[in-house]
Amino acid sequence: MSNRDWADDDLVEEQGLPPMEIVANDDGTKTVIEYRVNEDGKTVKSTRRVQERVVQERVNHAVAERKKWAKFGAEQHSAPGPNLATTKIGEIVWLKLSQYAAQQKQQEQDALEQEKKAAVKSSQIRCRRCRGLHYTVKCPYKDTLVPLEEITGEGAAESPAENTNEKSGSSSYVPPHMRAGASKLGTDAGRGARDELPTIRISNLSEDTQDDDVRHLCHPFGAISRFFVAKDRNTGQCKGFAFVSFYEKESAEKAIAKLNGYGFDNLILNVEWSNPSK
Repeated sequence: MSNRDWADDDLVEEQGLPPMEIVANDDGTKTVIEYRVNEDGKTVKSTRRVQERVVQERVNHAVAERKKWAKFGAEQHSAPGPNLATTKIGEIVWLKLSQYAAQQKQQEQDALEQEKKAAVKSSQIRCRRCRGLHYTVKCPYKDTLVPLEEITGEGAAESPAENTNEKSGSSSYVPPHMRAGASKLGTDAGRGARDELPTIRISNLSEDTQDDDVRHLCHPFGAISRFFVAKDRNTGQCKGFAFVSFYEKESAEKAIAKLNGYGFDNLILNVEWSNPSK
């Protein structure tokens, strides 16, 4: 059996090549014989044995419907399926969009997990005894220093704002001039009135000391009116000292008694009155 394509006939006329032959074998296969001219200008004979198999596969409903369309033109009376004489079957390309979407989602989840791990690694661990970058149980000064919570005692002064909220039974904000111990300060009090508050000076602080560290250090002794941590303008590091103002003089005296000589961040603190006349 021999089937020829009109395109092959034109090629035969131009190059003088024999037409393609398709021979049916007894075992159900087909032998396809083709002639072509290679790059060197030589005629090459190509023989292929093709076996047709019926394979059932699940395809899109629209694709299955297109395969049922009737052929037209020169292929109107041809058998169903592609004709090897006129059609060359290319490489099958599988597109699995759902798998790509799942892979992209997995990559996004992996990136999020890596960001979480990086955030955990970047977070600093502070010792409760010396404020160093290590766990409290591994503190090298655990035998010589005591935690800050122990030196403050159970009778540490509470914030006047908290006492006011407990009495009123609400958690609303209380302005500073209405808090307990601050009645002597009016709403129009100037800087001279603020300077009369008992203020202490904390020196020998490390360069890594932050505002929250000073607040956490002095808050157990009483209500803090204001505090100031001296920092370098260029580097933003602590210059080694800070000022803390309390509402009550008793709170400032207790802070001086407890924090003077206390080990903080591997250094011994020096706490005194900011104004010697105090």
